[in-house]
Amino acid sequence: MSVVEIFHIIQHSSLATSFKQADLFFPVVEGTHIIAMSLSVGLILMLDLRLLRVAFQTEPVSRIMSQVMPWALPGFGIMFVTGVVLFLAQAESAYTNGYFRVKILLLTLLGLNAVLFQFKYYPRMAEWDNSESVPMGAKAIAIVSLVFWLGVIVCGRLMAYEL
Repeated sequence: MSVVEIFHIIQHSSLATSFKQADLFFPVVEGTHIIAMSLSVGLILMLDLRLLRVAFQTEPVSRIMSQVMPWALPGFGIMFVTGVVLFLAQAESAYTNGYFRVKILLLTLLGLNAVLFQFKYYPRMAEWDNSESVPMGAKAIAIVSLVFWLGVIVCGRLMAYEL
């Protein structure tokens, strides 16, 4: 059995069919997905812009991070759960969509990017927190984050035109 056949079965399951047939379910879940994405990505954007010294230059990075992460992480969690539900409702269509595959690849790379920041730069943040310079690696992580999140958003919008 191929992956496409498995996703075909998922997309045509009684659960997925009930999602699609409920009048308000799909728009409510999709709207929640977009709002959660706006919250999560918007706050991550603030941290990235601070790392690049484009915004919030007088604020320590640790302060920005401690203020945005309590909101960005639950936002990401809601975005993830609603994304899975949206996927289940159209699993085969999404899987065969090139934009969906790029979106998932970018999300995976964003996760690795965040893990790299957490393990390599976060433990030593206090050393450069208030300094004029941010390590080049942390800046590179911020740039990758900005570009890849833009890619995720663009691919998510373009998916709708190919489903």
